[in-house]
Amino acid sequence: MPELGRLLTAMVTPYTPGGEVDYAHARRLAAHLVRSGNDGLVLAGTTGEAPLLSDEEKFRLWSEVKQELGDSATVVAGAGTNDTRHSIHLSHEAERAGVDGILAVVPYYLKPPQEGIFQHFRAIAESTRLPVIVYNVPGRTGINMTVETVLRCSEIPNIVGDKEANGDLAHSAAIMEAAPDFKIWSGNDNDNFHLWCMGAWGAISVTSHIVASQQQQMLRFIHEGRLSEAAAIHRPLCRVTDACFLNGSPSTIRYVLRQLGFEIGAPRLPVVEPDAATGAKVMAELRRHRLDTMVPA
Repeated sequence: MPELGRLLTAMVTPYTPGGEVDYAHARRLAAHLVRSGNDGLVLAGTTGEAPLLSDEEKFRLWSEVKQELGDSATVVAGAGTNDTRHSIHLSHEAERAGVDGILAVVPYYLKPPQEGIFQHFRAIAESTRLPVIVYNVPGRTGINMTVETVLRCSEIPNIVGDKEANGDLAHSAAIMEAAPDFKIWSGNDNDNFHLWCMGAWGAISVTSHIVASQQQQMLRFIHEGRLSEAAAIHRPLCRVTDACFLNGSPSTIRYVLRQLGFEIGAPRLPVVEPDAATGAKVMAELRRHRLDTMVPA
């Protein structure tokens, strides 16, 4: 299986003023994020408003961004839904678009039993030659994937890792102990330091839209055993993360990017941007930090 990179941004989806997907700006934003230090991007994930994109929009987005980046960075397609057949269809389309991997989320809303979760992921993985990352985010799906289910998934050859966002460090530690070659990407930015110190592979991040270079430096320090220096980076980044989720995600990070000059358009309903008071609070906090893109005064 090809390596998908350690630091991946869950990229927002840019829109035109008329509300259509802005593929040209998606290309520009993707190139900027790679220059900022990201190893790759996840497109049409939650931060990319996957439920609000048509299949055709997803396919074109994956294809155009991969054409833009070529071999300079990886593109992982958010091809998972709560419908196994639909997820398989999207995985086939993603493979046809030339992406490097698939991100597939625990089926949401239906709250299937653990056996259903496992069978869902196995069916997706067996339908594609691409590496698959499973995504455990109970705050959005309503159900937590157990350690045992993750370990069963790890035995499927092209399920290469887990984006873990359940906030339970002991859960991740148990997976690492039992399956040391199975990769874990942190799915909560405030957990990055702790998971990386335990041996997690990387992160699929929201704040790496604006602090990728600092996250990469923190990861390098951890690998070099320079933990106090890594912790000194992590502590203020927690405030950055809290600010970027003040109105939820993807609402807040979209607002931040627009304030930084990225013409990504307004989100699609039901996502709405922060009100003026909340937005001012977000940007006041971010002005206290060094970002990859300067905050206007």
